[in-house]
Amino acid sequence: MIEDPAIVLDYEGGEKLRRSAAPGGLKPTPTDDDLPRRFADFATMTAALDYAAQGVRGLNFHDARGTLVRAYPYSELRKDALDAARRLIDRGFQPGDRITLVAETAPQFIALFFGALYAGAWPVPLPLPTSFGGREAYIEQLATQLRSAEPKLLLYPAELAGMASEAAEAAGVESQDWESFGANGVKAGTLPRLQPDDVAYLQYSSGSTRFPHGVIVTHRALLY
Repeated sequence: MIEDPAIVLDYEGGEKLRRSAAPGGLKPTPTDDDLPRRFADFATMTAALDYAAQGVRGLNFHDARGTLVRAYPYSELRKDALDAARRLIDRGFQPGDRITLVAETAPQFIALFFGALYAGAWPVPLPLPTSFGGREAYIEQLATQLRSAEPKLLLYPAELAGMASEAAEAAGVESQDWESFGANGVKAGTLPRLQPDDVAYLQYSSGSTRFPHGVIVTHRALLY
């Protein structure tokens, strides 16, 4: 079937969705709503998202020219994150397990990041390729960070499949592009109860003066 070119299409969890029926019809999420603003008084990152999802605000993603390409309300983000959490739990993830994510500025990344949090896992953002050193240098850097982080899984955007899968294989880590991960079915599962001093994520330093080192960030440290 030929798609109507006036329809803006998006993919979420492997399913094609219709987002806008006319050019220019996509609108950013509101900057304000009736939900009272709260600052630094949440016990965990997931509690903050649970609260934000009650309103209509959200994240807005733009292309390199500043054109809005995705409006992502926090309510949708929370739903996608909970689905991702249950996929991880169904895959055998336990609280404290590490999952590495190539940190592209995209809705899939933030949904998987929060999905790991809801599952009690430790998300570990890893860098995108840069122009320095080329393909082989990036694969080596990614493989070295994977060995350091010791994750159970690497998730990455499909366009990086060649480099990311090669790095994961070199490090002995299972890997999958996040589009196919999102296509897996979702089963009901019990989510862990998170505490303020639980680890929220592991963040690697920039590596400007030495090889990047992992830094542990707790929910308390991030929110208070």
